[in-house]
Amino acid sequence: MKTVRHSVAIPLLMVFQFSVVCFSQKVTLHLEEGKSGTVWDLRLSSDAKLAVSCGRDSTVKIWNLMTGEVVRTLRASKPTLNTCLAISPDDKILAVGDMNGVITQYSMKTGNPEREFKAHASYIQKIQFAQNGDVLITAGRDNEIKFWDTSSKKLIRSISAGQLWINSIAVSHNGKILATAGQDGNVSLWDVGTSSLITVLGKHRRYVKSICFSADDAYLFSGGREGQILVWDVSRKTIFSKIQLQNGFARDMTISKSGASLFVSMMNNTIQVWNWEKNLMLKKLGTDSYGAMTSCFDDASNRLFSAHTDGSVKIWNMDNQSLVLNLVGFSDGQWLSYTPDGYYDCSSAGDRYVQWNVGDDFYPLERYATIYHQPGIIEDALTGSYHPEADRPTLIQPPVVHIQAPRNNQFFSFGNENLEIVVQIEAEDEKSIAGIDFFLNGRAVSQEMMLESQEILRTSSKLVQQFRIPVLHGVNSLEAVAHNSARVTSNPENISFIVETQERQRANLFVFGVGVDEYSSAFSTLLYPSHDATTLTQTLQKQEGKLFGRVYSKLLVNKDATKKSILNELSEFQGMTNQDVLILFFGGHGVRARDERGQTKYYFVPSDAGKASITKQGVSWDDVVSRVGKVKAGRVILLLDACHSGSISSGASNEKVAASLSKKIGLVFSSSSGNEFSFENKAWGHGAFTKAILDGLQGEADFTHDGIIDWSELQLFVTNEVKSMTSGGQNPTIPRLVDFSNFEIARIR
Repeated sequence: MKTVRHSVAIPLLMVFQFSVVCFSQKVTLHLEEGKSGTVWDLRLSSDAKLAVSCGRDSTVKIWNLMTGEVVRTLRASKPTLNTCLAISPDDKILAVGDMNGVITQYSMKTGNPEREFKAHASYIQKIQFAQNGDVLITAGRDNEIKFWDTSSKKLIRSISAGQLWINSIAVSHNGKILATAGQDGNVSLWDVGTSSLITVLGKHRRYVKSICFSADDAYLFSGGREGQILVWDVSRKTIFSKIQLQNGFARDMTISKSGASLFVSMMNNTIQVWNWEKNLMLKKLGTDSYGAMTSCFDDASNRLFSAHTDGSVKIWNMDNQSLVLNLVGFSDGQWLSYTPDGYYDCSSAGDRYVQWNVGDDFYPLERYATIYHQPGIIEDALTGSYHPEADRPTLIQPPVVHIQAPRNNQFFSFGNENLEIVVQIEAEDEKSIAGIDFFLNGRAVSQEMMLESQEILRTSSKLVQQFRIPVLHGVNSLEAVAHNSARVTSNPENISFIVETQERQRANLFVFGVGVDEYSSAFSTLLYPSHDATTLTQTLQKQEGKLFGRVYSKLLVNKDATKKSILNELSEFQGMTNQDVLILFFGGHGVRARDERGQTKYYFVPSDAGKASITKQGVSWDDVVSRVGKVKAGRVILLLDACHSGSISSGASNEKVAASLSKKIGLVFSSSSGNEFSFENKAWGHGAFTKAILDGLQGEADFTHDGIIDWSELQLFVTNEVKSMTSGGQNPTIPRLVDFSNFEIARIR
């Protein structure tokens, strides 16, 4: 590829300072208050590969129990408390009830809302599917039980339960009997087919919060606020036995299908496990089980899944009653899954809201990402091949970095000189100092980008280093992150500064488009990635002589987009200068796999790759990073549309890939969040993401009507347009957007 060489060089003094202290106190993990809310309900899919949770943050989260990831985040149309969930027996429909009496039905496959309707006058307490999923039964505080046809979406019948209000319902496994429990303490049985009252079994001394049937439907369990569980003989309609709980009451109950184990979730105590036939408490789970709102048991894996007031979903191994994993969803859509000893996986910013607590000090988990961010360990924990350490680890205190100069938002006007950065680092132990990483305009400053780097002072308490790097005309953002020899990082220090040069050449644009829609039988065929890559490349080519001096482009689609050809083309960008812009587009399938060392890696799937050989034939994003990291372009933009399948099992969400690349490549604009589908539609002639980008570049994103599309305008337009086009089913994201200053991307006149 042809390149044009030019440079801008500006002098500037910057001083950074950080300190490092070792400590050996024991630590605990602490969730930041207000970032997560009580998990009110929890359900498992029929194969126990997915868990669905809901609560106070107006969202529903679908968890992949093979990887520990959130694969769908479903948002209510209005802020609300989601109170209850139900999954149809065929795992196709997810129904959610809320505090306002509204039911929302979603597609479990796509996450799209299919129906929203007012079901009750007020708070919905419980919902459950019956008759193979053809009927949805709902119960609310308006004392009404309602039966809904899930196909026609019409109300079949409504009955008044006469129980003050209904706290819980349960449908027998044979689908014939509906049990209800009310605020008045009564427990009743109803005929599901006719909705007629069979009998009022009896009454607790106080209100009843939970009920469930035994595996054979012969017995019904009801838990009262007085702390007693009554076991009812359903056929005789009499009390079989009474279980007196220890120090609390049953907020919810679940029972094993294959035995006599009754699991009692106690919001004001720890989870208790009872042999209900012998009226014998078998065990109490540990203190981590405190505050359980509800639980589900999977007989096949002998695991208990519990939802808690602290905002977590916990997974328990009932072979030894140990805690396997914590799953935490946050109000802003972020999530985190972590083992008891601190290893974790998370969304793009999910580790910002959890801290290591040492005495009175708190250290964000993200500072220890290099050590503890281990998706492979999370997978191993879920398969049972990883066992947490008995003791919490000791930690090294994170370093602290401070930019002493220049000041934030400082203005510089220079001639043709280089930017000089002087970095001052202080520490108690010089061996703890490993260095400092710079990110200029969102890109890691590699050795290839540096004009000069030298150490000018090192003592037992101080390290001073000097760097010289080129900057851009206009607004520049600079981030500094210190790290020690234990690979623990400081909080990032961010500044912006404005540079005005006397001599300024027009930047050149380099475009590399990759699109694959024709795959072997190992991967599903797509509609538009090759067309998306082609059209976007052609559209950007038209910027030559407008915003950019020259536009150089390269396109690889379908059979030409092999691993070898992709990596070869990426190696041809080495002649760029710091004033140039590189835009990469990848459209196709993305997957997640473990390499030969067991490390979790993400791959773009080229045209000739098979699933069995993806670690060898797939394009590892690490390989992309190693090549793009050497490019001296001032700005690098990756448009990522590489998870069209929306596959829950692939574990290679656009958002996760984007987060892993954002500090290594530059600005990464991902077509979707989580494992959302990247939608394609013949009416658009493109994927939704590319269609929105094309429309934005052609003028629809020019909100200021100045004939220039800047990045802020484009990303805002694309995000809103894709969300609108897909009815909220696809939500583009940009990890670390705050780290990037605005810049112009296209001229339309």
